[in-house]
Amino acid sequence: MDILTDITWEYMQKKIDNILNRKHEFVILDWALLPISKYWNKCDIKILAVSEKNERKKRVIERDKIESDYFEKRESKSLDYKNLEFDFIWENNYQEQDIKQLLNDICKVI
Repeated sequence: MDILTDITWEYMQKKIDNILNRKHEFVILDWALLPISKYWNKCDIKILAVSEKNERKKRVIERDKIESDYFEKRESKSLDYKNLEFDFIWENNYQEQDIKQLLNDICKVI
């Protein structure tokens, strides 16, 4: 992963910078590594989506066509978000009404 990051990071930053420098009313960065990037402190609203591990594992294994042990290895390398501050923490239980409620709550803030 470090090798891939070294190869792509400069290009990714340029692309993100170009997007952010344009006049957009809203930009959404859906990115697991956002908290360790220079963009974290530029965010007006920070949302963390969390879900129950077994359900997430099942969905990721199916979506990415990976084995359970690979999921666990990848999961062990993911960021620890518990010491970060978020404006919203969304319990993603894959229900449409819950995402609608989250969007309504965000719209009230905006």
